[in-house]
Amino acid sequence: MGGLLRKLGVTNVLDLIYLFPHRHNDYRQIKKIRDLEIGEEQTIFVNLWAIRPILLGGIQRSEAQVGDETGNLRVVWFNKPYLARSLRPDTRLALSGKVTLFHQSVVMESPEYEQIGSQDELMHTGRLVPIYPLTNGLLQRNLRRLIKQVVDQYASDIDDPLPSSIMRDANLSSLTQAIKDYHYPDSLATRDRARRRLAFDELFLMQLTVL
Repeated sequence: MGGLLRKLGVTNVLDLIYLFPHRHNDYRQIKKIRDLEIGEEQTIFVNLWAIRPILLGGIQRSEAQVGDETGNLRVVWFNKPYLARSLRPDTRLALSGKVTLFHQSVVMESPEYEQIGSQDELMHTGRLVPIYPLTNGLLQRNLRRLIKQVVDQYASDIDDPLPSSIMRDANLSSLTQAIKDYHYPDSLATRDRARRRLAFDELFLMQLTVL
């Protein structure tokens, strides 16, 4: 992965921490299967009943049947036949994405997925999910997982150049909190507050350079 990250200008841990998402997918809308709306970004928590690989029209895919207490749903992942081997029936999944109508049946196509347990923190589903710049051969899920691990472990070690008095007077987050919140905000307001602190730092450094 190191060579792929270098194509993004990432050569060390600090570069990775400052590789911010260019947007977030909003998967906070939690629904039951019966309440799913066509074309809306939404998340469901379901049981995986069955999954199998399929080759149709030269396109490999994994097709699954999932369900909750309100009904069942067909799920298709295109060009991902390996999911039929890695996902096991009778497991709990969080699925985030859009549903479409296919032959009068509701289908969720290529959703983000996550196996879930009672203590798991959602990373790819059910929240504001970061979308990072990529290069050929680098998967969004892998980069997301790596950045989350590095930010959780090392962001608090970065020295904050702003005195607490300036942060208080300007109503700014700490640098550590801003970095964490910009990668994985719990709300749009949190993300915007984090972006404001990071933008403040950038403008402040530009002014110092000019002086």
